[in-house]
Amino acid sequence: MVAVTYAGFGWMPWRTALVVAAVLLVLMGLFSLSQRTRPSVRILGEVAVILGLYAAWQYVGAMSRSGLDQAAQAGLWLADIERFLGWPTEASLQQPILGNDGLVAAADTYYASLHAPVFIVTLIWVLALHRRDWPFTRTVAILVTGACLLVQFKPVAPPRLLPSLGIIDTALENGRSVYAAVPGANQLSAMPSVHIAWAGAVALFVIVSARSSWRWLALAYPGITLWVVVVTGNHFIVDGLVALILLAVAVAVTVSIPSQRPERFVRLLARQNAGSAVPEAS
Repeated sequence: MVAVTYAGFGWMPWRTALVVAAVLLVLMGLFSLSQRTRPSVRILGEVAVILGLYAAWQYVGAMSRSGLDQAAQAGLWLADIERFLGWPTEASLQQPILGNDGLVAAADTYYASLHAPVFIVTLIWVLALHRRDWPFTRTVAILVTGACLLVQFKPVAPPRLLPSLGIIDTALENGRSVYAAVPGANQLSAMPSVHIAWAGAVALFVIVSARSSWRWLALAYPGITLWVVVVTGNHFIVDGLVALILLAVAVAVTVSIPSQRPERFVRLLARQNAGSAVPEAS
């Protein structure tokens, strides 16, 4: 399996990621033998976890699934749900950008290039600079990714593969499709959107760990990502909504475990407990 190269960025194949993770595990064993290198053991282990998570995403995403007819029916069912709810159609959201080649190119490049790198860089940022929040970050990332991958075993076609919806596969038309670059790549894992799950997780991790008031701007990232995955024809709006619901469940499970709570959440609980412990004035 070759790495996907797009817009100057190469995506590491899952086999390579697992080999690197295995090498890190061996180094962990070697480093643990020396007192001087022992502090590096934990960091190597956490990077191995990140690579394992990435490899799982790549592996499941590369699995070919049969049942295009069933996947198409599932996709059309999602379109019917959105129509019933009165949501705008993906075609109506895509239409305004079709005459703007620069905007289409930007959306296609964004979809293909930012997804994995931004997520991985954010994980490394938390691990390197906000170590107290790492258990929370790692657990949420594992839970939400695992939940998305489990759901994706049910084939669901993206809007661009459903001609009756009038969605144009912008990347395929303009020679920028990551799926066309990898023969046999699985395209039937549209529900839920891992792009949105990871973008929402990135915003969450930045808001939880960063100290600047500017951290709230991170909320723009999942919003822009949702717009991109819809206008490029890769996802229904509901795919993103389900991804965010899975992220919320992952967060709820994580904060229910005291050892996994982020520092800001622990301080908030401490203030609430201190306030409730103050006796009322007689």
